[in-house]
Amino acid sequence: MTTREDRGTGITLRAFRFNAAVNHVMFAGLRGRVYDRIVVLSGVQPGHSVLDVGSSSGYLAFRLATAAGPSGRVTGVDPSEPAVAYAQRRARPDMRFTVGIAQDLGLPDSSFDVVTCTLAMHHIPARQRPAAFAEMYRVTRPGGRLLIADLRPLTAAPGLADLAAAAGYQVESAGTLPLLRYIVAVRPRRSAPRPSARGGR
Repeated sequence: MTTREDRGTGITLRAFRFNAAVNHVMFAGLRGRVYDRIVVLSGVQPGHSVLDVGSSSGYLAFRLATAAGPSGRVTGVDPSEPAVAYAQRRARPDMRFTVGIAQDLGLPDSSFDVVTCTLAMHHIPARQRPAAFAEMYRVTRPGGRLLIADLRPLTAAPGLADLAAAAGYQVESAGTLPLLRYIVAVRPRRSAPRPSARGGR
């Protein structure tokens, strides 16, 4: 059984349900608590517009939607068509899922109050991560927040912080969760327009 596919832009997980089961085992039954902590760290509030990059089957996105409430909206982006189709079938009215990659989100500029990316960055080739951060910056509203969390051994927090700062974010904090490192960053309210990953829109 093929569980993942490398298309040159990063790893696409095809057997997303198997991957979810692996994650549950990996977190030793603490996955729900860890992801609830991620929601808190992200700063999502009722009415917020939220983007989850690398949303897979929507495990985190549904928790983000609960925090955003019925007046908010959550968008999930993932390269896996089966995962997006599965998540969209289960989506609430304030949620939508779309196929895409972090390096080219295909979403409007400055359209999200909060952007999250959890356990996805290590699937993106290192040389393409700056483009992914540039795209996340582009779609974050001035004053909006970014939360990135990934496996400790594979993507060290200083590396994530450097990528966020290079994209234009101001890094507010960094820390650890079970198995994960995370950073929280903010797009400054006043900043010069930055080019997108593809050189402008």
